[in-house]
Amino acid sequence: MRWLAGLALALSAQAAGAQPLVLWAWERPEDLRFAGREVEIAAQTGFIELSGDRLIVRGRRHPLQAGSGQVTTAVVHLQIDPRRRLVWTPERQAQVAQAVLRLARRPGVRRLQLDFEVRASERPILLAVLRGVRAGLPEGIELSMTALASWCDTETWLDQAPVDEIVPMLFRMGPGGERLKARLAAGGDFANPRCRGALAVSTDTPLARAPAGRRVYLFNPRSWTAASFERTRRGVAAWPVG
Repeated sequence: MRWLAGLALALSAQAAGAQPLVLWAWERPEDLRFAGREVEIAAQTGFIELSGDRLIVRGRRHPLQAGSGQVTTAVVHLQIDPRRRLVWTPERQAQVAQAVLRLARRPGVRRLQLDFEVRASERPILLAVLRGVRAGLPEGIELSMTALASWCDTETWLDQAPVDEIVPMLFRMGPGGERLKARLAAGGDFANPRCRGALAVSTDTPLARAPAGRRVYLFNPRSWTAASFERTRRGVAAWPVG
């Protein structure tokens, strides 16, 4: 089959030094066994909601099938309930950090990624959680965080984030998103140097070009198939270099 041949080419290209690809496995049933060992998987392993004075914590609800050693990144999603006034204390901060660490425990994981979109007034909470997680992270485990692309282009507070990797998401972008994508397509880059190690793209909003030499996280609003991965992989491989 044609997509199988393409997948073999994809894996050969990655082995030859192409941009490393990471498939995001969000909270839905996923069978990613079609991807070879060279393709990493970032699996959402937990969900945390801060709702007023309540802390809601749960693990992944849907099955994930993957090859041995493929899941290298545990992703924990956090959100703040906008309907209730948040009660934030040092005790709650410690509880959240411990919950993140507990949800991320998985054999073979070498990276913990925090997915926590916050408003401007909530940025100190995100930074506090990251500091707590960093303090309890086992040696040898990297700390990653997702980021709105605008944070990487117009904000300086990210410099305070105690992380090894910041992943700007180049999809579902707000005002200014088209200008940023046009600048990247012209060979530009993010203003913040800390955002130049990784990036994220989506299957439904392909890019003409993005900076080379990055770890590329791939998002799919639907469950992955070998064919959808191959289409997305080809799009990334077609980005001009230099």
